[in-house]
Amino acid sequence: LIIDEVIKAAKRGCLILGICNGFQILTETGLLKGTLLRNRNLKFINKNVQIKVMNNETKFSNKYKKNEVLKINIAHNEGNYFTDNNHLKELKDNNLIAFKYCDQKGNVDDHSNPNGSLENIAGVYNAKKNILGMMPHPERMIDKLISNTDGTNLFSSLLN
Repeated sequence: LIIDEVIKAAKRGCLILGICNGFQILTETGLLKGTLLRNRNLKFINKNVQIKVMNNETKFSNKYKKNEVLKINIAHNEGNYFTDNNHLKELKDNNLIAFKYCDQKGNVDDHSNPNGSLENIAGVYNAKKNILGMMPHPERMIDKLISNTDGTNLFSSLLN
């Protein structure tokens, strides 16, 4: 199976990016801890939101500034990230939270949380920081003509 090869590659340190359903697969396979639950309003959400860069010291994020606010599209029904208290502490202690939902000014609060995600978490890394799972779609935000270019630096970071 292809997922077995992905797991082997991840264990060798290969960079793995899971966006939206890809994030779900990473949690279901255990490559990332936590789970994705139904959105708190139990409805599919498709809109542009703001996310804040929480860690810019990874191969995925080094072209962003810490605390930079990005406008990125979300489109999901199960985007509500949840994990247990021990793992949440590990995420915080080891700077493994990649992005958080925020408002246009960078404020992280319940009003800026589109799906009920624990502590507004929009993306997380594994302990080695070679795996990133995120619900927002940076690949949809790379062309000024149809959206914006806020997602470009994620892919530019990977090329570095």
